[in-house]
Amino acid sequence: MTTKTIFSTAALFFGVATFAQQSTFDILEKDYEISRKAKKGYLGGVEPSGNGGFEMVYFLPSSKRKVKIETYTFDKDANLVNTLKDEWEVEKVKKKWKFFNFKGDEYITTAASVSTNLTGKMIFKKREIKAKYNWLAGDYVKRIKLLDKQKLTSENGEEYLFSGAYEVERDSTIYALAYPYTKGASLNNLDLVKISNSGESKKIASIATPTPLKPIFSKPLMDDKSRDVSNDDFPRDWIVVLAPTKAYGKSNAGTPNQLTYLRISPEGAVKEQFNFSAPTAGFRILNAYNKGNEVILYGLGIKKEGKYSDEILGATVSPSSMDDEEQAAAKSTGGMLGGIGKMANMVSGKDDMAPSQQSLDNALDEKKYDDFIIAKVSGGNVSFIKATPMAELNQKAVAGPDMKKALEFDGKKFVTNNFQILKDGSMMLSVQDYKPEGKGIGLPGGKMLGALTGVSTTRSGDNYNRIYKGMYLLHFSPDGNLVRNYTVQLDQKNKKGFFNNSPMTADNFPAVGYLIESKDGKSVNWIMEIVKAIDKDTSFSSMSNFFTGTTTNTTTTTYSPFYSIEYGKIDLSTGKSSEFRTLGDLEKKKYYLYDKHNRIQIGDYIYFLSETPNGDRLLVSRMDVNQ
Repeated sequence: MTTKTIFSTAALFFGVATFAQQSTFDILEKDYEISRKAKKGYLGGVEPSGNGGFEMVYFLPSSKRKVKIETYTFDKDANLVNTLKDEWEVEKVKKKWKFFNFKGDEYITTAASVSTNLTGKMIFKKREIKAKYNWLAGDYVKRIKLLDKQKLTSENGEEYLFSGAYEVERDSTIYALAYPYTKGASLNNLDLVKISNSGESKKIASIATPTPLKPIFSKPLMDDKSRDVSNDDFPRDWIVVLAPTKAYGKSNAGTPNQLTYLRISPEGAVKEQFNFSAPTAGFRILNAYNKGNEVILYGLGIKKEGKYSDEILGATVSPSSMDDEEQAAAKSTGGMLGGIGKMANMVSGKDDMAPSQQSLDNALDEKKYDDFIIAKVSGGNVSFIKATPMAELNQKAVAGPDMKKALEFDGKKFVTNNFQILKDGSMMLSVQDYKPEGKGIGLPGGKMLGALTGVSTTRSGDNYNRIYKGMYLLHFSPDGNLVRNYTVQLDQKNKKGFFNNSPMTADNFPAVGYLIESKDGKSVNWIMEIVKAIDKDTSFSSMSNFFTGTTTNTTTTTYSPFYSIEYGKIDLSTGKSSEFRTLGDLEKKKYYLYDKHNRIQIGDYIYFLSETPNGDRLLVSRMDVNQ
């Protein structure tokens, strides 16, 4: 039995079509009923259909061999012109939509993980995974049991010192970087090791390093499709940046800011390797973004002359191949709900004690930084690397039309949530600052933040102890110089309601900002996804014990954030911006963005896609990006 409540300040009305003018924007909106069958499935993709129109493709509960599909076709004016019901072979679906991850309703498999023990030596663990597909979310609910562990050793029987790992779920493979270690070892060659699910390891490459190094960044590339297509479903190249350290001895520690860059394919091929000098050893790299033949490394810097990265920042890379959700679940006794795009993962067995990447990032967020740093990798080397002092952000800050003055940025307690490259090669980075909220808002009584609708936040766990406030949009030139810092004050608690009985409010979640560029490239529409309501699901379950004659009743309450859109326009030549508006008239009612595939741009129009909480109606909102 399940009951559902939505906490929001808006009332619910149903409309058919509206054409609303807000500021200088015309928003065309039309809403439609969704079939009962489509409600039981999920939105799997949105694609252009010709003549300026588009298709929304729903995947419905299906068999292991064939997939049921419903396709809704719209013209450029958001009119529903056709619906089609079809059934495709699974392999045909996977060929067209590479991210389609259905492997049957249920499966049991074993998987590997690698991490470190207390002495930094690399160990292997088996995981038993029992999975059941959830057609509402398009993902598997997994129960994971951690099994026995063993040490991983080199071909010569040497133990390994962990230096980064990357799991390619598609191939049931883990790649790890590690130094073969014996007492007195020189540590001048990293092994690239391929590890199978059975624990068999094979050295596939040797990577010479100038001095002993430790990883300061280890993530797959991000790109324009990362939002909707996960790395599990479509693996990207693995980027690793390593820095010198005194941890293996002071005599051969090397120059603190001399870093090593590696790019490794999902098949284990070392595609790029080079050394470069960073403006500071305290370079905290946030992400690596791939556009065409270039990779942008962007992040933050702390200046401490003569100090090494680990002395300035501490640990920046989790010593585990498991992601945040799996690690958090492994440390809990009753399991937890996953983060972005994940379902509930229940884990039992032996604990994995490695700190999660999220816990490391949360600690790093609390530091005060001196610079923003952007580096461009092209042609097998760094073509430029620029550091922008935090003081320059305030010198080039621009206030919105409804603000008396620009927000002041102090370089501490903030998160970044989007990076984009424009047509002219310039770059824009969205930043939001926060303040701590006492000891945090706990979720007592077994309440958890759900993942059925996805959580677009940089935090995981059940304590929401941050109040997110001002938004900053940093515009960098193609060569990495700061052009302007656009600032907007958000008061999400007042704007979007104090959600009554919900233990969380809108400002406990960061806004997600991104840009839609005009056709002529002279302006951008700054779009912000902001929490508008909190969804509350309450589930009741009962379990009887035959031997004791007792019954255990369990009530689980799950809260999930629902997002809506606010937007404004920025003239890049003058630096002037419009006021921010809530998207359209029907957004005053209970329509919330789809978790994935919630927008598509075709020519001069961008279409935003929303649904009601129970998924029985969809709303199409069309914006002309050239207004």
